[in-house]
Amino acid sequence: MPDDEDGFSLSLPPISLPPFFPEEFRILWPVGGDGPRRRVSARLVTATLVAFDVVDAVLALTVDATVVTVARTVGGSLVAAATFGLLGVPYVLEVVAALLGFGWLTAFPTLSALLAVRLLR
Repeated sequence: MPDDEDGFSLSLPPISLPPFFPEEFRILWPVGGDGPRRRVSARLVTATLVAFDVVDAVLALTVDATVVTVARTVGGSLVAAATFGLLGVPYVLEVVAALLGFGWLTAFPTLSALLAVRLLR
């Protein structure tokens, strides 16, 4: 029986999906791609990290809300990971301090200290 005419048969035309990403699509963070075309200046990165630390310290010393503490520590961890890579791992100590109830310890300028360590390396 070469052709089974009694059975159910279904055939579909060839399906082609449109491209999901354009050809020039580049992943900029955290890894992959060729990286950004324009580099950010070291002065801007330094100013951003110091400003983040100042706002973080003010919030740590004045606001005692769990939501704010979580936002500060998660945001700081993301900034540390994006800026320093594996060198940013010590920022996790701020998360641990916040979880243990020592929120005032998170006022330490961790990102600025990590920047100083990176510059000295």
